[in-house]
Amino acid sequence: MAPAVDPNTVLLRLEDAVDSVRTGLMIVGVIAVAALGVAIYALLKDDNAGAGSGNAARDARVSQLDNRIDRLSRQVQDARREARSNEDAAALGDRVEALEGTVKQLADRPAPGDATDAVQELSERIDDVTADVEQLKSAQTP
Repeated sequence: MAPAVDPNTVLLRLEDAVDSVRTGLMIVGVIAVAALGVAIYALLKDDNAGAGSGNAARDARVSQLDNRIDRLSRQVQDARREARSNEDAAALGDRVEALEGTVKQLADRPAPGDATDAVQELSERIDDVTADVEQLKSAQTP
């Protein structure tokens, strides 16, 4: 048979256990509040102390990024200038090709004649006109 348990003893032990848990929770609560205070203090101290050095680091990074943006901007402008000069060179090349084609067409045409032939023909015509003028003069003089 099992010994009989006194209900008062059980209640006393239960009350004692609850008191121990309460005490432990109070200690944990005090430690948590203290840790929260230390954390807040550390954050505030870090913000104030980091204001000088943190901003300097941020400023240096911003300066690096600004320099990089300037360098990239210059590279883009150089690339655009080069593209324009390439377009100008291509247009000039097209004009040269068109001129070469025109020169070839003119070179392929037959020559209208030698210059000496043209001079001789003009000389003959002048002689004919001179002869006609002499004839008219002799016909007019009685």
